[in-house]
Amino acid sequence: MKKYLLSVVALCCTMVAGAQNEIMTATLQHGSDVSVFTGANAFVNANAQAVDGDVITLSSGAFNVSDITKSITVYGAGFEKDATTNTEVSKINGQLKLGVSGGETLSDIHLEGILFNAAVSTNVPLEGFVMEKCYVEGALNIGANTNTQILNSIIKGSITGGNQVATNCIIQNCYVSGDINTFSAESSVKIDHCITTAMVGPYYCTNSIFTYYWVGAYYDRAAFANTEGAVVKNCIFRSFSYNNQDKNVFQNCYAVDLGAIFSDETNANYSATRTFEIKQPETWIGLDGQEIGIRYGWSKVPRIPVVTDLSTTVSGENLNVDYNAEAR
Repeated sequence: MKKYLLSVVALCCTMVAGAQNEIMTATLQHGSDVSVFTGANAFVNANAQAVDGDVITLSSGAFNVSDITKSITVYGAGFEKDATTNTEVSKINGQLKLGVSGGETLSDIHLEGILFNAAVSTNVPLEGFVMEKCYVEGALNIGANTNTQILNSIIKGSITGGNQVATNCIIQNCYVSGDINTFSAESSVKIDHCITTAMVGPYYCTNSIFTYYWVGAYYDRAAFANTEGAVVKNCIFRSFSYNNQDKNVFQNCYAVDLGAIFSDETNANYSATRTFEIKQPETWIGLDGQEIGIRYGWSKVPRIPVVTDLSTTVSGENLNVDYNAEAR
């Protein structure tokens, strides 16, 4: 409970600083100590002061990038502006690198509610890396990691493994525009309740929608064209001839014309307002009994509380803050 209370206090400090200075802020939470940094380099400066276990909370705004080399959590205000959910946009400009090149394994980095306008890549093996409710405009490189979770995120580039071993990597409730491949054959990668629009490697895939063709003569437009050993269960594919299926395992999969998959659009293009509701949710059922695709469990709202009714008064050298905080 204390951790959540401190998170609310940090968020209030961020909002107050932003209101007072009309600029973006980054709040660094270290135990019970809270520090506020302002300006385009606010994240850079907060990150420089952070140590393992600290939490950085970003206001809305565009922040300069800073490599993350410690076991920290970074919360943003969201990756899309939405008045109904009280989300704003916290953007980090530039390629984000995790770890020091040639360094040791880095553990427990958590990124949530952030728009990255370039690639996110790893310099060292990561243990327990979590990316949740983020938007990556470039590629996401997560090779040689253990216990990775990519959740409720939009990845416009590819998710790559750099021909390294990824152990217990799950990609869930995500929209991925690029390929998901180049993990070594020994990797354990699961793709669940996702929508992907390009090629996929030899992974365990469930409850997902692949807008490329199933497997067929047009290998450059088939999701598993160059793959051997994939296990694919309860997924939807774009219709085509079904030769070459003996190289992978397909169970309870559906072949559907692209224009007949979704009820809101005839394509699979991402937009902020799309629901991606499928036309036959009672028929196209996942292994878990839920409809196939990202709608089940999908949320773009970061878990930091919503602070409402924020007001400040000055008493001598003290700044008094009154607020209400609502969990999301």
